[in-house]
Amino acid sequence: MAFTDNKLHKYARELAGGDVSKKYAAAAALAEGDERAIYPLIKALSDESPAVQEAAMQSLIKIGGEVAAYMTLPVLRKGAAQRNAALVILKELGTKTVPLLYDLLHDLDDDMRKFALDLLGDIKEGVQMDKIVPMLNDKNPNVRAAAARSLGCLGDKNAVSYIETALKDEEWVAFSALEALGAIGGEDVVYPISRLLHGASDTLKFSALETLGMIHCRKSKNILVTYIKETNDFTRAIAVKSLLKLGIEPSMNYFTREIQEMLDADDWEDKLLAVGGIKALKDKSSIIKLLDLAGSLDMAHPDSHERYEAVVDAIHCVADCKGLIDILGSAEGASSLKFRGKAILVELLGKLNCREAVGELMNLMRNSIASVRDIRRGAAHALVEIADESTVDTLIEALEDDDCHVKKHVVYALRKIAGPKAFEPIAALLNIEKCEDVVEEAVRALLAIDTEKFVGIADGMDEKIRVHAAMYCKDPALVLRFSYDKIAAVGITAVMRLGEFDTPETAARIDEVMKDPDPEMRKVAVIGLTRAVRFSDVLLSALNDKEMWVRFYAVKALSAIISSGGGAAYTDELLNALRDADVPVVLAAMDALKDIGGEEVFNAISQLSTGHADPNVREKAGEVLQSL
Repeated sequence: MAFTDNKLHKYARELAGGDVSKKYAAAAALAEGDERAIYPLIKALSDESPAVQEAAMQSLIKIGGEVAAYMTLPVLRKGAAQRNAALVILKELGTKTVPLLYDLLHDLDDDMRKFALDLLGDIKEGVQMDKIVPMLNDKNPNVRAAAARSLGCLGDKNAVSYIETALKDEEWVAFSALEALGAIGGEDVVYPISRLLHGASDTLKFSALETLGMIHCRKSKNILVTYIKETNDFTRAIAVKSLLKLGIEPSMNYFTREIQEMLDADDWEDKLLAVGGIKALKDKSSIIKLLDLAGSLDMAHPDSHERYEAVVDAIHCVADCKGLIDILGSAEGASSLKFRGKAILVELLGKLNCREAVGELMNLMRNSIASVRDIRRGAAHALVEIADESTVDTLIEALEDDDCHVKKHVVYALRKIAGPKAFEPIAALLNIEKCEDVVEEAVRALLAIDTEKFVGIADGMDEKIRVHAAMYCKDPALVLRFSYDKIAAVGITAVMRLGEFDTPETAARIDEVMKDPDPEMRKVAVIGLTRAVRFSDVLLSALNDKEMWVRFYAVKALSAIISSGGGAAYTDELLNALRDADVPVVLAAMDALKDIGGEEVFNAISQLSTGHADPNVREKAGEVLQSL
């Protein structure tokens, strides 16, 4: 909407005033103006306040058009701040600017010619290549460099032959020409670039090699391979890096040394390139360096996890069980592999399921030299993966380890094997063990090895052991037995699990618990049915329980059954729950009825949305109605 003259003059006066806030507001407001607003905004680009300059720049961009572009061109000749603003404006105005820039290509000022070329390259759309090509012969090297860059930005392969001539120009221009050819890409640019690998300065050769690494084609790769084979100076490493960016093949094993040296670089981009190269070559001689590289990572650093995964993945692809075991047992591995790298190696033996490593891992579990925590833990992890009957004796020995983490994994390994020989040592451990997670794992192991035998000793054990037994036992008869336990925590844990079993005995026990005077017992019985998503008639009677939380979980259980596809038959019961005196029960009933839907449900919840005394119920009812 165009401004009136009065409004335009008002904003122009405010822009010329001294109040920065008013000037900023006026500059921003003029964005809604027409071409009459351009001149005061151009003047505002020279304001002392950066905020006013920014607002004026954005308003000129918004107004747009050829007039804005034409009036902005002279600003290129002003100070740095104004010139930078003008460059942004002209770039954003795009195709409206392009015809005006062609005239600047003949300007006497070298900088103006360069600015025009830079803008033409940035705008791209609608730019004629033949207007730029003659500028490669400009008297000023900065202008010639800008011309080469602009041609690269246009991406026209027809420009390659013209840019090629700029490679023979002075070094500064040649760098821009290389950048342009890299931007255009394709096989046509490879040969012109490769000519710089012979006879050019080291810095230009360096840049040419880097550019070849940006051009993904077979010709570029072949030239780099040839160069690497024929060269031994420092540029060989640059060629290797470029080839790695393009991707190497297993047969290219003649520059392994350079790749390994890249693992020692400070730049992680180079390290990861080398890791990828080792993976492609399947170079087993680099495994020790890869292990130490993974071990050197500080996992608190945000990038370390991704780097660790990349390195370990490479080891997985390159290593085999024999090679890792040889490193673990060799003098070279013992002396050169740092402690964290050794810990990773040990864990990898387990992940690769190296059963032939059992002996080495057993030695690590026994050897006092392996008392370093991470290595012992790694050995325990590995044995869990590959444990079999042959490892039982060593694992039993390891139950005496001081490290809870090690003991837990040892017990888990014995649980996997489930050999009867381990029962007594694990049972003895329960009498003295202080680490709760070890106790829990030990109970699970004893249940897995011999449930009947464990039942025989369970009565004499303390509360926490019996609670774990009630939690993990898979025998319904034993769970039923624990549900009568005199220790409340044991009984509650077992009762909560009764719903998992579909036997007459467990069903009868649930009925019995629902008559228990202790509301906690009734509640956990219903919670167990909720978790098992199992219907029982006791759920319907629980809807009328005098304890609010029993009713609440009964509604939740019915809701779970309905969600699993079982339940419009309970609509009447849930509608009755909407009249419950306790708000949590009403809210749970609405959640359950939402999955049933229907006119009757809609009408009942509509009444709650306006007629219930509690605001939380009314709000919830409104939400449910929207979903029905």
